[in-house]
Amino acid sequence: MRVAVLVIGLILLLAIGLQSCFVATGEALLGGLGGGAIGLLVALLFGIAAAFALGKPAVSVVIFILASLLAFMAGSTGFSDMKVWGVFALVLALLSFFSIPNAKSKLKNVARK
Repeated sequence: MRVAVLVIGLILLLAIGLQSCFVATGEALLGGLGGGAIGLLVALLFGIAAAFALGKPAVSVVIFILASLLAFMAGSTGFSDMKVWGVFALVLALLSFFSIPNAKSKLKNVARK
């Protein structure tokens, strides 16, 4: 499950990053509230959380929750797609959370050998 979180997180990093770049460009041209910049930060957090998903899933949970909070805040600025990315971040946080006991049991099995 940790590999799935890694792959999905990286794919969403690209999607959120690309969309946020377009939104930030549009806001710069038309004068917006800054939701695109927050979207780029959310994309960066998705990448960091995905990187920790394999080795430290507990850290990944915390970063995905932080990304979801930022995404919901950005969704209130008029960049309404960020609410969807916030839900995805919460789902990935749950997947990472449920992979924590699996990671601990594998470490115990290695220690027994």
